[in-house]
Amino acid sequence: MSFIFKKPPLFITLLSLCSCPAIANEILPTVEVEATNNAQNGQVQSNASELLQQQASGNTLGDYLQEHASVESASYGPAVGRPVVRGMSGYRVKILQNDTEMNDLSAMSQDHAVGVMPKASERIELLKGPASIVYGASAGGTVRLVNESHHQFPEKGFSGQVDAEVGSNNDLQSLGGKAVATSDQFTVGISANRIQTEDYTDGHGNLVKDSDVLTEQASLVAGWRYKPSAQVIVSYETLDKDYGIPNQTSRATRIDMERDIYSLHWSETELFEQLDKLSFDLSYSDYLHNETEGGRKDGLFGQKALQALVSADYYLDDWLGKLQLSYRTNELKVCHEHGACDSFSTASRSGIDTNVGASLENYLSSTGLPYSHGHPMPNTETQTWMLGANAEKPLLGWGEEVYLSIGAHIEARALQADSSNIQETWLMPSRVDANYYQDETEFAGSISAGVKHPLTQNIQSEVNLSYLERLPSVDELYWNGFHHATDSYVFGNRDLKKERSVNLDWDLALEGEQSDWHFSTYGYYFWDYIYQDSAYDQNGKPLIDPFHLSDVWQTMQTDAVFAGGSVRNDWQVMQWKQRPVIWTNQFEASLAQKNNGDSLPRTAPYSYLTKLGYQAMNWSANISLKHVFEANKLAEYESATDSYTWLSAYADWKVKSRYGNWRVWLKGENLLDSYAQNHLSFLKDTAPLMGRSVRAGIRWQY
Repeated sequence: MSFIFKKPPLFITLLSLCSCPAIANEILPTVEVEATNNAQNGQVQSNASELLQQQASGNTLGDYLQEHASVESASYGPAVGRPVVRGMSGYRVKILQNDTEMNDLSAMSQDHAVGVMPKASERIELLKGPASIVYGASAGGTVRLVNESHHQFPEKGFSGQVDAEVGSNNDLQSLGGKAVATSDQFTVGISANRIQTEDYTDGHGNLVKDSDVLTEQASLVAGWRYKPSAQVIVSYETLDKDYGIPNQTSRATRIDMERDIYSLHWSETELFEQLDKLSFDLSYSDYLHNETEGGRKDGLFGQKALQALVSADYYLDDWLGKLQLSYRTNELKVCHEHGACDSFSTASRSGIDTNVGASLENYLSSTGLPYSHGHPMPNTETQTWMLGANAEKPLLGWGEEVYLSIGAHIEARALQADSSNIQETWLMPSRVDANYYQDETEFAGSISAGVKHPLTQNIQSEVNLSYLERLPSVDELYWNGFHHATDSYVFGNRDLKKERSVNLDWDLALEGEQSDWHFSTYGYYFWDYIYQDSAYDQNGKPLIDPFHLSDVWQTMQTDAVFAGGSVRNDWQVMQWKQRPVIWTNQFEASLAQKNNGDSLPRTAPYSYLTKLGYQAMNWSANISLKHVFEANKLAEYESATDSYTWLSAYADWKVKSRYGNWRVWLKGENLLDSYAQNHLSFLKDTAPLMGRSVRAGIRWQY
């Protein structure tokens, strides 16, 4: 197999600095690193990335999180897996690196990968309610990938790690490492990771073509603590991802994405009594990916974002909270032209008014839809101001452990559309829609409140109620064209209204001597819910676009209801060598319907998980069996997805020595070799889940 590095000097240099045993033996003391699972409360679930990696069936963010209750992965082959949280997908789940919004295009289309490598983070948080709303109005909450060294000084001294992993089925080869050196005043850190897989086979033994993935990541961090309570940290991170799309096209469809982030963080503590911490973050992100079909460059997507953020952690009377003000400017460019998307371009103009939109109008007259074969949307630029706040206080007279949380978020967005990139005959003419490319400024406001209340000494209840407003994204408004990677023609909707919802979440935890229960339920009502669905004619036949003979998808709005929940039990079934054996059982159910009772497309099916786990002093093991029921809550014309059973096993062994700490692990996924399809995936037929695979790895920390 090929093991070619796109950026060999950076990766090899960083990895060699991370992996020198002579240096570790002579000058690096052993630093004990222990991954912990820290579920703080119903609003914040925090997990060490290392723990999530142990149970993940793949390498995407959705893979890392899908063992959480009411979290699924919207897979699009092994490279793409955006998390779907409580039925919410796309723009309804905000993804952050530390406190900065991800500048990728994963929410824009199902084939776009999330622009992060979860393995490279230190922990991953799931936020909802007031804890989430400070970052924005996202019905599914916020996923926050945290690297503490980018925002605060590590402990004084030297630390680092090197890890490697190999796997069967898709010929997995993974290698990574990091090193951090910190003094009283300065810190410097480096990291590098590389993951490569080839095409995999499904549970029927069939090779899934164009399912290979190559991901490379590296970062540099440097900081200066110019006084005990103040610090400045700068960082640079780069990510390259080259992957195939296992769709129905005969020629190989591939995406090659690059993302670079430059950031500066300043913070100071101990300013005065009411202000615990004041920080300022400035980040610039440059994202680019091209899409090829048979080696021909047919699509190009570019997005540049600059974000400035001021955050204050405060304590006022009995209130403890966060106030955050941010400004973000975002520039998005898209190209679609067969074999001619090496760069972004400006279309020529004849100056003849009758040419404007001539081809588009012809298709509008003959089919009733404004089909276009030019660039699918105008270049857009947005400037967004956001003010978010949350706070928590004990409710006096209710008991010391009863807390009230509140949060609010205000957003103002100015949107400018520049249609100079679109070929003249495919423009939307003013005689059809005079306001199509018009600049506009829109506002959205959201509020949230939560109460955490112990019903008894062993029973904890938490309720969160939110009213959220979301502005339509630029692609939901403007997209009008074919997308090669998804093999579909997508119509946006320039007349979309602001999406509004009322969200209710309730969590109930019961703690016993040998058995713990956790019940979670949610109910969301949407006005003008935005979604995509296949388009059909009056006879129920799917519409086919005239250029590529592919399915047509339309962006629509409807009032909708989402509801669901989960129940989980962790039972200490026995003690072995003074350590508990834990038997976990979890059931999940959800529904998503229009207000007329019809199901929305791609509703997650019911699932049941049973798991047996044991953790000793220097080793741990678990085995789990998950049954996903048949997906039969179907939208009109949507096909059902068969049930499947997924068997997983994991074991590791830890050794501590003067030369560092070692961990060796072995894991198996889909050990029954079941044929499985993900009902949430647009490619469930051409990209079924992977068949049986076995992975082994080793990690050395010092």
